[in-house]
This record gives sequence, structure tokens and C-alpha cells, in this order.
Amino acid sequence: RSGSLDQVEVEASRPVLALAQAQARFWKASSGLERVSLAMNTSQSDTADKVDEFLRNQVASDHACHAKLYRYKNMLNHLHEDVNLVYSKEKALVETITIEEAVINDLGNQIKNVVEAGKRKMKECKDTKAAACAEYETYSKELEELKQIGHSPTNPIALFQTVMK
Repeated sequence: RSGSLDQVEVEASRPVLALAQAQARFWKASSGLERVSLAMNTSQSDTADKVDEFLRNQVASDHACHAKLYRYKNMLNHLHEDVNLVYSKEKALVETITIEEAVINDLGNQIKNVVEAGKRKMKECKDTKAAACAEYETYSKELEELKQIGHSPTNPIALFQTVMK
């Protein structure tokens, strides 16, 4: 029976292990994305300041390329917004995975506790059965002794019963 409990424990832990492996791969990827996003936020503000300064200089110098620069600046701003959106989604996903990991750990602990309780109850049952079997043997021997005493010819009751028959 304990072999079947071990099998249940192994079967219950397979999805937990698979999810843990998937999470490890995700954490590796997300830490890289976080570093890129941090670098983009730092360089984005520096770049935006430099682009604004360049645009002011271009507008003041009467060159026609400042319209293209405004358009490219807007495209760059949209790209930055997209990166921030992806980063916020990734952050939410990391939080969700962290919560799910806590739930999985809790379920794993519950499974382990149930398996341990089952093993403990099986041992208690086995011990109780052994004690009951020993008690049965003792009572059987005592009953046999009482039967022998009851049929003894020196016993007055047995003598009386044999005379009455």
C-alpha cells in the first residue's frame, strides 16, 4: 500500500515540476527584458532631450527637415509607448506567475501532508491490527483452558453434568 501512496505523490508532483521549469525559463527571459527596458528608459529621456534641442535649432535655422524630425520623434514616442506597454504586461505576468507559484507550493505542501497523514494512519492501523491479533490469540488460549477446566472429571459441575446425561 505504501508503494501506491508513493506513486500518487509522484503523479501529483509532475505538473508542479513542469510549471517550475517553465517559470525558470520565463524568469531568465524577463530579467533580460527588464534590463533592456531600464536602459531604454534611461537613454529615452537623454535622447528625447537631445532631439528636442536639435528640433529647436532646426526650426530657428529655417531648414525644411524639421518636419521630418517631428514625424520621426512622434514615431519614436509611439515606439517607446509600445515598449512600456509590453513591459507593463510582462510585469503583470511575472506577478501572476509569482502568485501561481505560491499556490502551487501550497498545493504541494498539502499533497505532502496528506501523503504523510495516510502513511501515519496506515502504520497506526497496522499496529492496532497486530495488537488485536495478539489479544485474540490470548483470549483463544484462555477460552480453551476454560473449556478444559469445564470438562474436567474432578470438577463437581462436570461430574454432575455427566451423571445427568
